[in-house]
Amino acid sequence: MQVLVPLKRLDRAKTRLDGLLDAPGRARLMRALLEHTLTEVKRAPSVSGVVLVSSDPASAAIANEHGVAHFDDRGLPWNDALAAAVAESVSSQEVAIVAGDLPLVSADDVEALIAAMPERGVAIARARDAGTNAVAMRPAGAMHTCFGTPGSAARHAELAAAAGLDAVIADIAGLAIDLDSPDDVREALGRDLPDAVRAALATTSR
Repeated sequence: MQVLVPLKRLDRAKTRLDGLLDAPGRARLMRALLEHTLTEVKRAPSVSGVVLVSSDPASAAIANEHGVAHFDDRGLPWNDALAAAVAESVSSQEVAIVAGDLPLVSADDVEALIAAMPERGVAIARARDAGTNAVAMRPAGAMHTCFGTPGSAARHAELAAAAGLDAVIADIAGLAIDLDSPDDVREALGRDLPDAVRAALATTSR
């Protein structure tokens, strides 16, 4: 199982947190989240390879630092970039895509997502806002993703059905929580966060 971890440009990261963190602070937070996610994805026993999908100028160095592959998404829109990465860099029969901003994700959560994947279909890790924070798909590239669409967990299930695939919506604790809003940050600060993520949040302005 290969896993793609997408990363938007760090200088445009987490704009919905601009009332809490300035631009450099948001970039530091995103990098801390990404590094935690890469570490945990790599630890999952079923994962044979990880690809960081990004055109950020620092992304190749980050990938090298963490011992993962890098795919330059050429600035393509989010889901088009993922489709290109699957087509050009994935050699396994199945693929997972895991968001890079998950402060509580663990290797066990990644394993749970993979275990939920149908024989021919997609497992969809539902976010608390009904979006999607990860998918695991077999066969790889069998459907186009719609990350970022409101209510994308249900939409992913619809797209799977249209493609003749089975779909499982999975509520997995560590894959359900991201840091997109001030409310997310306030809740996360009460959890057992990775040290680097907590340090990045310590500079919040209010």
